Amino acid sequence: MKATDVPQEEETIFAGHQRACYATDDQGRYVVVGSIGWEVEKTVNDQANELVREQIAAALARVRRGEVSVLAYHMARRQMSIGMLAAYSGVSRLRIHWHLRPNVYARLPEEILNLYVAALQLPAAELRSLPAEADCERL
Repeated sequence: MKATDVPQEEETIFAGHQRACYATDDQGRYVVVGSIGWEVEKTVNDQANELVREQIAAALARVRRGEVSVLAYHMARRQMSIGMLAAYSGVSRLRIHWHLRPNVYARLPEEILNLYVAALQLPAAELRSLPAEADCERL
């Protein structure tokens, strides 16, 4: 794409801010050009955000039904898989699977809970509780 063809449509997810895009200049060299986005990009991001909202709502429903612990909801909210949480927390994948059981999670010692607090960047009280509704408004 030529530098002069980089989309500059209004009403995108950037709210007037720019992001860097690569394009070619008149000599065929790659240059960085600012873009405030375009409609196709907004549509794709809206679809991705809707999928994340659905995943968070599904995790919340599973927690309310008692199928999984509140940890599953907070993982969905932070868009973290078991592997990612294991990498960030230092807790093994197998132990995280075990902690997704509601009765096991309810008895977690503070030292393990603190690993999740640091990895998920949530206060301990919030990590033990469930909101009234899914927290999706920031997407």
